[in-house]
Amino acid sequence: MSPAAARKNSAAPPLAALERHRDHHFRRVRQRRISGERAALGFIEEVGFCAAFTAGRGLPCLREAIEGTREPPLPEHIQHDRAILMAWNIKDTLPARKLVYYGKVLGGRPSFIARGLLAAFLRLRAEPRGYHALYERGLLSHCAKLVMEALTRRGAAETRALKLTAGYAQPKLRGEFDRAMKELQEKFLALKVEERYDPFTYVWDTMEHRWGAALCAARTLTPSEAAYRVVRRYFEVAGFGNERAVARLLAIDPALVDGAARRLERERRLRRALRVEGLIGEHSILAGLTE
Repeated sequence: MSPAAARKNSAAPPLAALERHRDHHFRRVRQRRISGERAALGFIEEVGFCAAFTAGRGLPCLREAIEGTREPPLPEHIQHDRAILMAWNIKDTLPARKLVYYGKVLGGRPSFIARGLLAAFLRLRAEPRGYHALYERGLLSHCAKLVMEALTRRGAAETRALKLTAGYAQPKLRGEFDRAMKELQEKFLALKVEERYDPFTYVWDTMEHRWGAALCAARTLTPSEAAYRVVRRYFEVAGFGNERAVARLLAIDPALVDGAARRLERERRLRRALRVEGLIGEHSILAGLTE
């Protein structure tokens, strides 16, 4: 049976059934909730990539998995919330040992990526010719360029030192500096490697220095193979999604997402262009959920 014929013969399951798949794999059930650092590492490796604190975006979420419930509300005093405190500690301890990647890379929010999928993300999102190439094409701000020059020249540095070196220490320039640091994370150029608490500050470093081996591994992948690995893991875990929304969320070229979905459809892993009652638009659904 051709993919097109299979698509016509596949009925989309109810939204409740699709959400139950996510409840299990996102660990939004109490019997599967995360109880500590080792379990958190296993969860991140299992799902491949996830949000740290923000639930409800179509991605697994560490805080949600710690709570063991779907989209738990934020408490009035987050400093006393057990799940938030555990997630906060884990985003320090696991990345410090290079067991996972952590940064504002998925939907602009703090996120984790498992080591096994980091090279694929880097192939899709990192400029192989470095920050100079991005700047020359107008795809990197001047502040971000100055920060990268400082980090490349001097190595890991605290936030204040970077502000001074780049010339952005004045309070009125704080917004521009913060946007540059977010930009550097989203483009996989720089990342936080430490949080110091007395006084509170961040320590930053370049991806080349911190994750050089992953960058080398990324160069061995074709964009289509990298996209296939990421998109396959997304649908295995999330179960369903609108392909254009997935491309936006993961910041991957929609054409590459389409190519990966077509390959998954040929492999009978995915059913595409299905309508799900209660959702807008067409969705692709993990094949096992439509049988």
